[in-house]
Amino acid sequence: MPADMARHRAHLSGWLWVLPSLAIPLVITAVAWTGHVASEGDEIAPNVEFAGIDMAGLSPDRAAEHVSWREDAFLETAVTIDLGERRVTLTAEEIGFDYLHQETLFAVVSARHGDGAWAEFLSWVTVPFETMTVEDRFALDGEVAMDRLDEGDFVLEPPVEPGWDGATGTMTVIPGVDGVGIDAEQLIEALARADIAAGPVEIEAEHTPVPPSMTDERAAEIATEINEMTENGITAALGLRTGRLSAAQVRRHVLARVEAGELAISIDTDGFRQDLESLFPEQRGDLQKPALEVVEGEVRVIEEGVPPPVCCSARSVRATADQLLDGGAPIYQLETRPSENETMVEWAKGSQVKEVVGEFTTNHACCENRVVNIQTMADQLRGFYLVPGETISFNEYVGPRTREKGYVAAGAIRGGYLTDEVGGGVSQFVTTMFNAAFFGGLDLDQYQSHSVYFSRYPFGREATLSIPGPDLVLTNNTEYPVLIWPTYDSTSITVSLYSTKHIEVEEIDQRVTFRGQCRHSEIDRQRTYPDGRVQVDTIVANYRPGDGIDCNGNVIPRRD
Repeated sequence: MPADMARHRAHLSGWLWVLPSLAIPLVITAVAWTGHVASEGDEIAPNVEFAGIDMAGLSPDRAAEHVSWREDAFLETAVTIDLGERRVTLTAEEIGFDYLHQETLFAVVSARHGDGAWAEFLSWVTVPFETMTVEDRFALDGEVAMDRLDEGDFVLEPPVEPGWDGATGTMTVIPGVDGVGIDAEQLIEALARADIAAGPVEIEAEHTPVPPSMTDERAAEIATEINEMTENGITAALGLRTGRLSAAQVRRHVLARVEAGELAISIDTDGFRQDLESLFPEQRGDLQKPALEVVEGEVRVIEEGVPPPVCCSARSVRATADQLLDGGAPIYQLETRPSENETMVEWAKGSQVKEVVGEFTTNHACCENRVVNIQTMADQLRGFYLVPGETISFNEYVGPRTREKGYVAAGAIRGGYLTDEVGGGVSQFVTTMFNAAFFGGLDLDQYQSHSVYFSRYPFGREATLSIPGPDLVLTNNTEYPVLIWPTYDSTSITVSLYSTKHIEVEEIDQRVTFRGQCRHSEIDRQRTYPDGRVQVDTIVANYRPGDGIDCNGNVIPRRD
């Protein structure tokens, strides 16, 4: 074989050995690249790290779990804002950060894939030498952040809105004062630059003045409007009476204030009501008395009463205030309300009537006509509620004793002689009532003893009743209401007075003298009050020597 051919074959033989050695790695590389391309979307590429975790080989579902864990941790990241005087710490979510879950997951799944074939190939080739770290995807919502920074905990000193004062009689302005807050725009820019993903961050806030929502100039305009609105004062009416509040009196009750940036004008109804009530200070009616009963000595309230009406009802005061703010009215109509006076309230409740303070019993024969009259009058008076200061006239309250009312003819004294008339015999009830009032401490304003003494009554301490007179008139001068509660049986009548015991009463002396043939009795009653005060009054009675005979022993002419 020629030498040249031999050298050629030797050279060719060398290449035949080299080519396979080169082809094998290429084939392996091609197979690996083919596998890398084929695995895209099924598992995470090798040497990919997310949140400090090697994600290589994980399925997309498993990777999604890691992204969710990271999202939860990210949104809970503490963001501390240094306000200077204090610090406010919120979570990233509270301050407006939003974690972009899908974008972050896509970045993890597509790591070392995409961006063109050559770039992807180079990224793949460097797998053994360089770790690819996937960063969190997130964003800051500026509107959410601004809303949160507008809340009160980011105001260092709230502004003072302008105010109004009508105490001097003219509505004047109290100037507003700037507050101190934070520069929200600066803070949002700092938040946008902050590396929230790296962990808790702290940002220093810059301070800025916070002006009131209303200017002093606008406040002055409102003061002028209020002064004009109230310049004529108001005329109020309660029933047929009228009264007037001056402009200065009205203005001191006008309240103007700024609430949530809006003007609110109202009336201080408590103070306004007091001024209106001063126009009509008198009681406008009587106490509506309670209904009481006594069962086995125990006082029970059947129905509470109502305190006397006074000016002014809360509803009418509010209506007056609303009318005033709505443009005014020529005359403001007021209504009454039940008095809130504690004493009147207790009187209306009947709660102070709880025990016997005076009681007396007289006896009579059974089954006489006069007993019918005694019991009929007792029924009329039972339950009468006598409030302090009140006076009762028995002739006025009971009225004429007539058959229509249940009275019958019985013995009576008329013109100095015993006779029969409808309603006769009621003096026994009146005498029993007189003695109960005597020991109950009531004032005995008007009374008259029988002209002839009857042994069934206490000598000198009794009274009679007739139309048009004599009358029995009593006044409750005590501190508590008195309930008149008569009871009876076939042979006796008892009058019990229920109240709150606070006066000690006793008969301290009796003097009997003659005036001609008539006997004259004087009985001294002593009343001792809680404050130690002692009062003595004298009960007087005159008795003729007999039926139809005067004090001189002469026969009294009969009158037809």
